[in-house]
Amino acid sequence: MPEKHTIKFYPVDNADTTLIKLIDNTTIVVDCQFRDGKENSDGVQIFPVKDDLLNSLEKDRSENFFVDLFINTHPHEDHCLGYNKNFFVGDPKDYKKANKDNNEVIIGELWVTQMVFSKDLCDDGLAIQKEVRRRKKLFENKTAGWDSYGNRLRIIGYNESDTTVEGLHYIPGTTVDTINGNRKETFFIFIHAPFKSSLVSAQADKELNQTSIVIQANFKTKPDGDVITRLMIGGDADHYTWEQILNKSKRYGNTARLEWDLFLSPHHCSWSYFNDTPYDNNPEPKKYSLEILDYGRTNSHIIASSKKIEDKEPNPPHYPAKEQYVEKVGEDHFKNTAIHKGEKAPKPLVYTTDESGFELDKSIISAAASIMSKPTPRAGKV
Repeated sequence: MPEKHTIKFYPVDNADTTLIKLIDNTTIVVDCQFRDGKENSDGVQIFPVKDDLLNSLEKDRSENFFVDLFINTHPHEDHCLGYNKNFFVGDPKDYKKANKDNNEVIIGELWVTQMVFSKDLCDDGLAIQKEVRRRKKLFENKTAGWDSYGNRLRIIGYNESDTTVEGLHYIPGTTVDTINGNRKETFFIFIHAPFKSSLVSAQADKELNQTSIVIQANFKTKPDGDVITRLMIGGDADHYTWEQILNKSKRYGNTARLEWDLFLSPHHCSWSYFNDTPYDNNPEPKKYSLEILDYGRTNSHIIASSKKIEDKEPNPPHYPAKEQYVEKVGEDHFKNTAIHKGEKAPKPLVYTTDESGFELDKSIISAAASIMSKPTPRAGKV
């Protein structure tokens, strides 16, 4: 068993892929971006996310790779590209040799927003929708195995009727410490968003951003110990959502859920976190957006999962947004995935956390490590 929790932010241009591995080997992936090819349009090497991911995941009793929890913050392509090709869609009982040969990853538990049922989704968004419908039907029919490995589903927020279904929905304000059927003693997730009002009003594709899942992930090293590290992830949530998060947290005396040590900048370091876009018409950051950043704890880091941030078009990433972040945490504590370990061949940003807090792993991350040298499968855990 590893002695530290690990949080890894992959370099995927203007997109998100985050891997969390807990000290008990539980794995959580938030969003995905699997790209083909060796270089992007700027001549930057494409990091082999799938190879590296497989080297980090566990195997089940059948020697199949799986992730305990996959969270899709919202079904836009920059948060789900490659889902259909790289994750298994369907009943785990139907997992065949062809799926295994393709190293398709089984998802133990899947979290989505209600907006996954929207029309006009990208191809991978539709693949997620298909899998959600399959799991949802199992739940509704109370089919045997509906709450088992490979079938578990949670819809974050409310449904199309502005209500929730017990056992299927998690709503804002919920604390979750059970992942893929197993209770965690050193980790829990607090759900901030999406809010009912956003889910009701968001119909157009461009409004899916405001229905992003927003969470605070909390890491401890001892079951009865204090939270050591807090990670804030919010997909592409804009400043309106963060205003509600701030106001509701204050209203309910829950400001501890605003604290963070690691903050993944929303929408790939876009100005939309600070104000409406375009920037030229709204150059002043909202006070509540800045106040959220003030909840960063000592030595906190902000991570921009984006292309290299330069003072030019197009954006995101947005240079004035970076300036606001840097003003809060300092240049050394603002990290851009596109330039870590080299601008032409970036490597993942890897943070570890133990009883002394979190730190950035300074070693070179190699995706070439053999995916065959895996730990013993976790019998009885899935």
